[in-house]
Amino acid sequence: MRLENLKLSPPINGFNAAKNLSQLFGTNPELYKREFGIPGHNALDFVWADEKRGFGTPVLAMHDGVVSQINYDVPHKTKGNGIYVFSSDGRFYTNYWHLATFEAQVGQVVKARQVIGTMGNSGNVTPKPSPECPLCGTHLHGGLFVPNHANDYGGFVDPLPYLFNGEEKLPIFFGRDMFFGKTGDDVSWLQTCLRIEGFAEDYDPIAVFGFKTLRDVSKLQKKHGISPAMGYVGKVTRSFLNGKYSAY
Repeated sequence: MRLENLKLSPPINGFNAAKNLSQLFGTNPELYKREFGIPGHNALDFVWADEKRGFGTPVLAMHDGVVSQINYDVPHKTKGNGIYVFSSDGRFYTNYWHLATFEAQVGQVVKARQVIGTMGNSGNVTPKPSPECPLCGTHLHGGLFVPNHANDYGGFVDPLPYLFNGEEKLPIFFGRDMFFGKTGDDVSWLQTCLRIEGFAEDYDPIAVFGFKTLRDVSKLQKKHGISPAMGYVGKVTRSFLNGKYSAY
């Protein structure tokens, strides 16, 4: 589905998609199917490269809204410290997990780019923090949830199309041809790009190249004059995608 007219703000200052995104939506399916019963990663992971691995970096609200929930770290749970911000219009909420500290409270009205917490490594993170590396695993898990939206991710949808500014490069590279039946992280990346392009409105990145992906690749090819527009992601289509979206 598409949330019309939604534009999210990056949850960290100085955001650069190529440098600050470590995991996109729908990736790493084996882990998430095994551990959580979902087809892949159900959010975006944000990282910050500095001497502290980003620990303590201010986390910003991605939109105007109200803090609806705060969860404190429970050992062996995936979320760690988490804060939830419900949109002002009630259409969706965003969640921010693995925080070090909270800088807002339940019921507080917040504005986009307001500091609501700090990046940390609470909860189940990889690599796990240790006495030798207490800051290991530091990152922000930022999700977008749509109430009453039935999908394979329990209502979570890909936030990236709503964060993408049209000119950014992503930490992806399409190095192989893709066609019906193919699986893998690059298929999820493809599906995210299709959503950014205005297609893929009836499914979320799921790391499986099915009939809907075939349909939408064909639409992409027609939109950009790529021939033949048969839905096969070959050398020409990969070159177009890499030129427009890849940072590598």
